[in-house]
Amino acid sequence: MSTQNESNNSSLPSLHVIKSNETELPSIHHDEIEMSSINDSKTEQSTPNDIDEKPITTASHSRRVHFPTDDTQLRLVSYSPEPFSNQPLLSLGVILQRYRGACQRLQLRPLNCLLDQLNTMDDGRKSYYDRLDCLKIVNEKIDLKQIDAIEEILSHCRFHTLNFELSIIDDLALAQLFEVIEYYESCTHINLSNIRSIGLQGYQALTKYLRKTNSLERLDMNLTRFDDNNILGFTRSLRLSSTLYELHVESCQLTGKILQKFIQNLRSCTCLRELYLCDNRMYYNFNLLVNKYLYICMKNIQ
Repeated sequence: MSTQNESNNSSLPSLHVIKSNETELPSIHHDEIEMSSINDSKTEQSTPNDIDEKPITTASHSRRVHFPTDDTQLRLVSYSPEPFSNQPLLSLGVILQRYRGACQRLQLRPLNCLLDQLNTMDDGRKSYYDRLDCLKIVNEKIDLKQIDAIEEILSHCRFHTLNFELSIIDDLALAQLFEVIEYYESCTHINLSNIRSIGLQGYQALTKYLRKTNSLERLDMNLTRFDDNNILGFTRSLRLSSTLYELHVESCQLTGKILQKFIQNLRSCTCLRELYLCDNRMYYNFNLLVNKYLYICMKNIQ
């Protein structure tokens, strides 16, 4: 029985456990561990704030700026673009054909007033920058499509005066018209008298136009019905203009508080030279008010 057990035990595999000496490591590994722990502690302690707190007071090289004494090192000269420097001079006959083509493309009836003027107008221009006398679009209904067709005329010739008196123009068409006139510098005098359809958006478009234009010198707003809302928008637009020196607001019924707001907001119009207030039914007290504000705030108005 004992021999049988001994034989069974001899057949089983034997497992030998070797106890490794964990404490005995080479000295090189100890040094590497200590150096890595020191570096880790240094990296943890250094932050961007610590770096910013120690500015660099000296540079490794001298820092000097040298400018050339002549133009030998000048490689490129750039000038501000002039959008109409290469604009060709077209005759009024060609412009008339372009206007007819635009009306046909937009399925519009050409305005008879424009056809007559382009056929009979004296053309004394020698370059694109020369201006014709006047373009009248009086007592007409003008929408966005009409503005697109009129742009064919305004993009090829300039005028001293654009007259839109008694015309019916909604705010969207008026805003589009101001953008066209401002881009092409189409006129130095614009007449918007007796246009009853100007609303809040129209006065906002006028404000934007007067702020950007560099050519408008005279504005006519005769027979315009101002109220407490649009008088503020109108006078604010005048304050932003840098070239407007002549303003006509005749027969506009500027009395009472509307007149006071109108005069008070004109104090910042430093470029204005001439102000026409005829036929506004102003009484003696209002005349004194106008004289007072004109003397104190508007000394440059004649």
